[in-house]
Amino acid sequence: MKIILRRILTLLILFIMIITNISLGVSSQDSQDLQDKIDKTKDQLNEVNKNKTDTEKQVEDIQNKIDECQGDIDSLNDELDTLNTNIQENQKKLEEKQENYEKNSDLLDKRLVTIYESGSVSYLDMLLSSSSLTEFISNYYLITELASYDLDLLEQIENEQKEIEETKNSLENDKKQVENLKNEKEIKNQELNANKEEKEKYIDSLEGEAKELQEDLLQFEKDKAVIDKRLEEIANANKKPNNDSGNSSNNNSTGSNGISKYGYICPIPGLTKANITCGFYGYSGHGGVDFGGNYGKPVVAAKSGTVVISETLTGTIPNYDSNGNLIGKYRSYGEYIAILHDDGNITLYAHGKPGSRLVKEGQKVNQGQQIMTVGNTGNVSPRPTPSNPRGGAHLHFEIRVNGSQRVDPSKYL
Repeated sequence: MKIILRRILTLLILFIMIITNISLGVSSQDSQDLQDKIDKTKDQLNEVNKNKTDTEKQVEDIQNKIDECQGDIDSLNDELDTLNTNIQENQKKLEEKQENYEKNSDLLDKRLVTIYESGSVSYLDMLLSSSSLTEFISNYYLITELASYDLDLLEQIENEQKEIEETKNSLENDKKQVENLKNEKEIKNQELNANKEEKEKYIDSLEGEAKELQEDLLQFEKDKAVIDKRLEEIANANKKPNNDSGNSSNNNSTGSNGISKYGYICPIPGLTKANITCGFYGYSGHGGVDFGGNYGKPVVAAKSGTVVISETLTGTIPNYDSNGNLIGKYRSYGEYIAILHDDGNITLYAHGKPGSRLVKEGQKVNQGQQIMTVGNTGNVSPRPTPSNPRGGAHLHFEIRVNGSQRVDPSKYL
């Protein structure tokens, strides 16, 4: 019996050792396979970098210069907006002060004429001509009030003169500063245009896919410039006074209904700003935020307003259906919509699914109303392919103050 037990125990130990070795072998093999994949990926990345031509690197360097110039121009535009606002406010103050000054000066002139026409009658005569103590006290009080009023009027006129001069000086300084900034902006614009021309020359020397990608980016820049100007003109034509840009406070509280203190909701129902995958200027030239993925989900108006743009930008970037069939070619924002709101701000929604736009220009939309569907049309990364038709799917969302000043949308959500 002991011999049998000993044999069973020996077999059991051998079995455990075999199983352990097999398990260790599999684990070791999996680990090695994973490491091989990592090494292979690293090698591929290194190869891509090695194969990147000097021309492509030059294009990247020039693009960095372009982005830097554009950033400087945006800052100058912000300064110009502030100065122009100050000039308008000071101009209004100057008109009001001038009007008050003229009224008070006219009143003083009438007082002086009245005193002159009264001849030799003086305050002392008024007191001495009093027929009783009561009348004497009354006349004395009246004279005191008149003298005090005259002194106050003179002092007020003098202060108004000083304030008018100070306001005029402030206006002159602001106007000079505006001219200086305009000159600086012109120089930056010339530098920007020179860099863009240089970039186009380098792009012309590229070949194949690299050239196509750079041409798409160049077209995107041109489209954005046209759209920026268009939205700025729309905003200026519908400018609202005392527009709150949302930059004055860090209080980003949101109500239980998802509406922020600025009155906006997330453009994709069920999501919040916590779902943003690429933030404001998360990369060079990115003037909005992205909600990555979400292909096919509804896009809604973040706030009630009027649709001012609803169009498709067609181009060279393909889109495919689930079977890998080509369904259209796009560029830049692809399928996109812009809405003007009562606060003067404009929201922009880009890269919608092909043919998914549900609203037209001039149409009134309510907050939460579906306007299109999340897609991947236009300049997205990675590019859609027949095998990955949803590649690059996301909603690009912007908020613009006065049509031109991009602000961080997350502060409004």
